Amino acid sequence: MSDPIIQLTGIHAAYRHGRQRVTALDGVDLTVEHGEIFGLLGPNGAGKTTLLSILEGLLRPDRGRVTLDGIDVLAAPAEAKRRLGIQLQRSALIDDLTVAELVHLYSSLYEVEMSKAQVDELLARFDLADKVRSFARRLSGGQQQRLALALAVANDPPIVLLDEPTSALDPRARRAMWDIIRRLHTEGRTILLTTHAMEEAEALCSRVAIIDRGQIVACDTPAALIDQIDVRPILKAVIEVPLDRVAPLPGVRAARYTGQHLEVETAEPQVTLAALHQLAAEHGRRVGDVAIRPPNLEDVFLKLTGRSLG
Repeated sequence: MSDPIIQLTGIHAAYRHGRQRVTALDGVDLTVEHGEIFGLLGPNGAGKTTLLSILEGLLRPDRGRVTLDGIDVLAAPAEAKRRLGIQLQRSALIDDLTVAELVHLYSSLYEVEMSKAQVDELLARFDLADKVRSFARRLSGGQQQRLALALAVANDPPIVLLDEPTSALDPRARRAMWDIIRRLHTEGRTILLTTHAMEEAEALCSRVAIIDRGQIVACDTPAALIDQIDVRPILKAVIEVPLDRVAPLPGVRAARYTGQHLEVETAEPQVTLAALHQLAAEHGRRVGDVAIRPPNLEDVFLKLTGRSLG
């Protein structure tokens, strides 16, 4: 069996916030295998971006070892960077260059010379064939994200790092980006993406690591994580009743409000729903917008950490 293409061992990292020393990563061990789409799932501030910065060679950890495709990132950062394509959470594109000029610029930074035909082929893969002569500032948000991803693979890297690749996109543009990420994967690339959207992790990733307060608290396939944590179906409804009156209802294992919705983890959804209707009537309320959904990674995160991903 080949060695992991990405390996972090005993990574510690901290930063200064005024006079305070804040731990960003606290003994992180992580491996990503060749050809995976691997998700790093956690809320803002959990340590996701710090971890990517270390992989990218932009930040040196206080302790630990990092290898990319067998290359020690700390000992040979320039060589390691050649194995990477990187899309940052916010890409600062040069507004007054055309899309084609940006591809030539970024590829040249990796000492890669691309012909016009190669540029055209790359942009076509990212649905930007008709934007070759457009200035970056004229692109929509989704088009800018697709261009950033095209620039990330202009040097044909085996590993692609994506930091919150769809965070600012509407649902349609988000799903278009998912299709492109899947396409990159079918080309044989290994993809590591950070996200705090459980739907994205479940849709794309073969394995997920959940990170919280700088530590990996779980790592497995999305389905295995849900099975291991033993989360029951979630009854979701719009209703205003005290949580302490919901908790004793039959079948209820946990209850919480998320925005205007009551979410109840229950072993017996229909029995719980009938009891909830009765409780609502006692308070002169009605139960609306009822839905029963299977457990997901956000429920797993809540179970493991006691707080939501948002």
